[in-house]
Amino acid sequence: MMSFAGLRRVDGFASQVMEALDEAGLKPEVIISEYGEDQFEVTNAPSTGLAAADRAVALREIIREIARNRGWKASFAPKTSPSSVGNGVHIHFSLVGADGQPASYNASGPSGLSEAAGAFCAGILKHLPAITALTASSVSSYFRLKPHNWSSSYTWLGDKDREATLRICPTVTISGNDPAKSFNVEYRAADATANPYLALAAIVRAGLEGLKARLPCPPVHSGDPDELTEVDRAELGLRRLPKTLEDALEALQGDPVVVSWFPKVFLDTFTGMKAFEIKSLEGLDEEATCASYRAVY
Repeated sequence: MMSFAGLRRVDGFASQVMEALDEAGLKPEVIISEYGEDQFEVTNAPSTGLAAADRAVALREIIREIARNRGWKASFAPKTSPSSVGNGVHIHFSLVGADGQPASYNASGPSGLSEAAGAFCAGILKHLPAITALTASSVSSYFRLKPHNWSSSYTWLGDKDREATLRICPTVTISGNDPAKSFNVEYRAADATANPYLALAAIVRAGLEGLKARLPCPPVHSGDPDELTEVDRAELGLRRLPKTLEDALEALQGDPVVVSWFPKVFLDTFTGMKAFEIKSLEGLDEEATCASYRAVY
């Protein structure tokens, strides 16, 4: 659990994963033992365009194969059991200007956000309830997206807060490093049941809506939203995320801007398949539902 001992207990696995990912061209940065039992986190270096989604697909398949060769089974399910620590897919993003230089950071902006980055975040938060269905796409996703669960639960921009849906990440400035080069924001309401190409498309399109409308930067909130009054949450723009996949699909279909990004045949297919998924799990308790996703993902 979050220690070198966790890595030593599976001696050789971490180094084999890193070597295989590097050989495949994924540019892995780190693998660490995480808080949950037998839980690990792997990060890849930044990339542009579709490469990030390509890497997400390749990473899962490579790790599954390495685990299988050891007689283990790797699962990327959002919850392997109702009581387990959840598994997210945290998507980090930053902006680059037409000159190729970092464009997300402004030392005088709110928590270091540039005007463009603030507008981009505002667009994501505005459409967040709708795009959640595309970034957290399973019934068990919503067992994880709860307050006080090391996860996301509100349309919330936070500074280094691990429960905020959009988390402004810390930067390293030792040895005179330019914070603009590492400044980024983390989207946390995503998991591996989502199609990574759809997840990236939804986040980018929502952010672009904010840029086009020149939306003001949302309030950067620190503290527990559950401890605020409804009036205070409304003033800060903190809306509860969908609590179930059904709610998320309803929010998706109820946002005409998000609907306009996709062909009707795609939306009909996506929502139809998800409705079938929900129906197929009817009657199962949370333990059995988690077991189903654990086996598939």
